[in-house]
Amino acid sequence: MKKTIIILILILTNFAFGQNNLSEKVSESFNTDNRDRLDSIAKQLNYKGGDQIKVLTMFTINEQGNVVDIKARSVHPLFEKEAIRILNQLPKMTPAEYNGKQISRKYSLPIVFEIETESAKKKRLKKEERERQKELKKEKN
Repeated sequence: MKKTIIILILILTNFAFGQNNLSEKVSESFNTDNRDRLDSIAKQLNYKGGDQIKVLTMFTINEQGNVVDIKARSVHPLFEKEAIRILNQLPKMTPAEYNGKQISRKYSLPIVFEIETESAKKKRLKKEERERQKELKKEKN
């Protein structure tokens, strides 16, 4: 009984850490162009700043580390398409291993799109401009 509980805890811990790493990769791939695209979708569908749209995604990372068989479910097909497009942009991942062999593994990952408020958008744009100016100064030196 104790062995079963320990094995179950190890499996769940491995899954949780793998899922967390995956969430970070998805967040990293969400850039300014994606925010602008999301804003235009939100305006088209009459969403306002601060609204959150949840998209449930399921996909497989195959033996080669590619993200395949992506499916999404949300309140509107445009948000589903956006989530699928973002997941398709993910770099090659490290595939799961079992008994020393790389295997395909299915994942489910909820993605929450939050529509930026105007004040948050202004702050983000100012911060991006400051970072751009710092980069230009570094390049000059």
